[in-house]
Amino acid sequence: MEIAPQVFENNRSNIAGLAEAQPANAKGDNSLGQESFLRLMTTQLKFQDPFDPLDNQAMVAQLAQFSSVAGISEMNQSLTDIASMLGNNRLSDAKEWIGHSVLVPGNFAVANKDGEYTGEFELNQASENLSIDLLNEAGEIVMFAELGSQEAGPIQFNFDSKNAAGQPQDLGRLRVRVNGGSVSDLATWVPVASVQTSEGNGPPILVTPIGNVLPAEALRIG
Repeated sequence: MEIAPQVFENNRSNIAGLAEAQPANAKGDNSLGQESFLRLMTTQLKFQDPFDPLDNQAMVAQLAQFSSVAGISEMNQSLTDIASMLGNNRLSDAKEWIGHSVLVPGNFAVANKDGEYTGEFELNQASENLSIDLLNEAGEIVMFAELGSQEAGPIQFNFDSKNAAGQPQDLGRLRVRVNGGSVSDLATWVPVASVQTSEGNGPPILVTPIGNVLPAEALRIG
């Protein structure tokens, strides 16, 4: 009796049919999730060659690779969440600066709640006739101080602005001009009115009458 040998064929037409079943304008997700990966592996096992089945080590390697990629994706999402939380915490900390004043580099000064224009600078060398002017937007001197002879070193200034009734007077933003000496590191105290968020979980922005200031730009807080 003759026994006809069994012939197993790799039915590639079925695999081709999977591609043919997709519409020409089909759009899919570029990412491979866990469910899609398992479906793909099941299809691969279903249509594998019985005489050359998928090696167990290769299958384990694929599973390990997918687990690694999935783990990295989850880790990236976790890092994004942590960055967002840190950004919110930085904003919460910066809000505590509202109502305070910060010392920032620059030559523009504004009045605090008591009508005082304050700041400081470094006098690079001794001066015999040092003076400071505060000028308005039109370039007019609205206040000035004669400091006379001064040794080299840090100099602080404080202009007290009051009206006829002795009440604090806000004269707006004034430009600081130092005469009679070489100076550097000019900085003024400005009040923090509010705090804004920046894009991309960046540092918060301090809003002041002379413009926006980053916390890292503040030399001191008072």
